[in-house]
Amino acid sequence: MPLIRQQRDRGRVKDFSDAFGVEKMRSGNAAVYELKEQFEKFAASPQKVDLCETIARCFYQLEQFGDAADWYETAGRLILSEASATPALKALSALTEYEKALECYKKGEDDESFTECSTLIRQLSRACASA
Repeated sequence: MPLIRQQRDRGRVKDFSDAFGVEKMRSGNAAVYELKEQFEKFAASPQKVDLCETIARCFYQLEQFGDAADWYETAGRLILSEASATPALKALSALTEYEKALECYKKGEDDESFTECSTLIRQLSRACASA
């Protein structure tokens, strides 16, 4: 009898765990949607970069690695487009974002994007080293 109860309890835990996962996806996707709306409202690039990172982390936690990588790359592009920073400083700051994107591409097993991002990282590293 205890074995039957134990199996039944395991089934409930699994069902609860699955339900929790679905709810997490719903709330996570809702959070990402709201963050994307905020992104459109910001005019200042530093605020947009911070928001890109937040959106990327949300996608990462939802295990949507391709979307996470896209947002990290968007943050990198915003950093590189800053007019007020030196090229070396921009490259150094953007490098971090592209390295995070690379990790996401690796987890998402996107070999083509991984290769493209790796190439960009090498270029940014050379820009940092030459300064």
